[in-house]
Amino acid sequence: MNNFTSALSTRAVFATELHSPDCIFSMPSFSISSPNALGDVFRSTLNRGSKTATTHSDASEDHSNLQINTTSGVNESLPTVTSESHFEGPYTSSKQQPLSDEAKTKKQQELYDSVIDDKLGAIPVRLIDTTSGKLCSTGELCARFKESSHYKEVETKILRANEKAMKATVDAFFEFAMFSHRWSSTVDDEPTYDHIKGKESIYDLETPPRIDKLQQFCRVARENQFRWAWSDTCCIDKTNNVELQESIISMFSWYRLSSVTIVYLSDVTDEKSFRHSVWFTRGWTLQELIAPRLVWFYKKDWTPYIDSKQSHKEDPQVVNTISEITSIDGSVLNKFVPGLRDVGSDEVKKRMSWLSSRRTAKIEDMAYCMMGIFGVHMPVMYGERNNAFVRLQKEIMNLTDDLSLFDWVGEPSELHSYFASHPGCFASHSRSLAKTPTVSEKSSSKFSHTQLFEVYKAFTSAIGSTIVLNVKKLLLDPPHGHFIANGKMNIPLFVHEVTKLVPADTIGSPALNHDGYIDYIVKAEGLAEVKITTHILLPTTINGEGSPSYRLVRMWDLNLIPPEDIVKKADEESGSNDEDGERREGFIRTPSWLEKSDASSHIATMTAAVSHNAVAMFMSRLREPFVAQLLIQRKSGGPYERVGTKERLIAEPSSGSITFRGIKTLSVR
Repeated sequence: MNNFTSALSTRAVFATELHSPDCIFSMPSFSISSPNALGDVFRSTLNRGSKTATTHSDASEDHSNLQINTTSGVNESLPTVTSESHFEGPYTSSKQQPLSDEAKTKKQQELYDSVIDDKLGAIPVRLIDTTSGKLCSTGELCARFKESSHYKEVETKILRANEKAMKATVDAFFEFAMFSHRWSSTVDDEPTYDHIKGKESIYDLETPPRIDKLQQFCRVARENQFRWAWSDTCCIDKTNNVELQESIISMFSWYRLSSVTIVYLSDVTDEKSFRHSVWFTRGWTLQELIAPRLVWFYKKDWTPYIDSKQSHKEDPQVVNTISEITSIDGSVLNKFVPGLRDVGSDEVKKRMSWLSSRRTAKIEDMAYCMMGIFGVHMPVMYGERNNAFVRLQKEIMNLTDDLSLFDWVGEPSELHSYFASHPGCFASHSRSLAKTPTVSEKSSSKFSHTQLFEVYKAFTSAIGSTIVLNVKKLLLDPPHGHFIANGKMNIPLFVHEVTKLVPADTIGSPALNHDGYIDYIVKAEGLAEVKITTHILLPTTINGEGSPSYRLVRMWDLNLIPPEDIVKKADEESGSNDEDGERREGFIRTPSWLEKSDASSHIATMTAAVSHNAVAMFMSRLREPFVAQLLIQRKSGGPYERVGTKERLIAEPSSGSITFRGIKTLSVR
């Protein structure tokens, strides 16, 4: 028995018996009280090994009835390990041993500490204690909390506290008020980090001149039971570039997380002055208006603008007034969602227009103040000037396919001509594009899909089979969008070559008028004549040796593709109008009015994938007016540049024959 017992103590015997490379055992120590118990141990350990094999290989494979041959030659089912088995070690029970109170306390304390760390990482790096008036760093904030009754209340019942209760306690302690105001025209008048760091209380300070504004803000916060307060003038160490960058990138979220944002309007005494407050003309105050959930406005004498503890943005009269001042819809003021996920068309241009009439002391801040609104994160680099706004547009382009990013007027950026040079380029345009109902909107009207099909059929009766084939190829494999490579924008476009570009005023030599603009008449292939107004003199010799060439272009837009469900319904209804009503995979067969002998085989091949109704709907959209851009190629083979115009360039297809211009990808500087 001793030899047999010794053999059992080796780990290799179990892997050998099971013949499974996935079976991995850790042989525990045990004692044998009888020969029968020895057999129990052997079978119990193998049984445990079979379960381990199930875990490490195929969980769907059942090894619970695994049988082995004993020395007696009898097949026996392996018993499971029970508490009565003569086996000592970690496998005495399939359940984990309960933690001791000491271990539980340690795990709960670790959870509590992580909740505190998460909160401190989400709020500003410094806050003013409105009770004492002292500026506190993150470490001091943590220490204050651990000295508080809030902390000790959870700590005393740490074993029973859950994560939700911990978060509620931490959130309640760190409720903070954010300050929004117009900086003094003399920057040195505002209290800075250097003025208040290390001071016992801001309430004891008499300088700089506008310390009274900070003091009153903190008093208002304290009176409303907010222990912590933050002001952009003094809670950021602007000499620390890392801290400055973190603060600028995080500022939108800080206003969003604030318990209240107190807005001090130093030039407001009544409703009339409220409408003309300079606060509404500053760049940074845009996010300070739409990010917070609770906003209180205070007038010059520090009395509330309206007598309410509810958000002043929710007052109907205040909302209407702000909407008139800022052109921001009332629903956006209270329900704004940052970022560009699942946004509609023209959303980029709309948000840019909110900023177009505002200004900042530093030109770079016109871009930085919009990062939170667009959900963009990019390095803060003061000194780059207008390039900051170009970088913002690049980041936006990476987040959305909304083409309104390129729907601007004015001067293009010197870095990339397809980007605007300044937010003012997105101001409301004097020339608007009349909204044409989409295919989806048309289909929801009183007309049936069959009636619509007849309209499309009549419209496209002159389309040749080659055009049909090319359109179907485009709809099957549309362009993948625009991108920047090697410093140039690569854009899929519908391209119309310009055949004529002449000054609108033919008297005398071309010259800019007293406003610095000049008008040109432009004629491009397939388009009606259009007049453009620009700030630069353009060469009018076209197609001559060494002369530039021009293109009027339309950007590729996925919205041109008719919705699949609309096409399918139109196919189903219009199919009954065919001579034999034959259908192919849910789409109508090639109708006779589109068949052409020279390419019918190609069309037949494409029909199964793309309906002729889809072609007709797509072509009808191309016949609608669209926002165009004028490109100039200064030398043959060189990159194109966008020509800035004073107003939107609205192009319209010329009357006459229907043509289709395939997509070209042009490289634009």
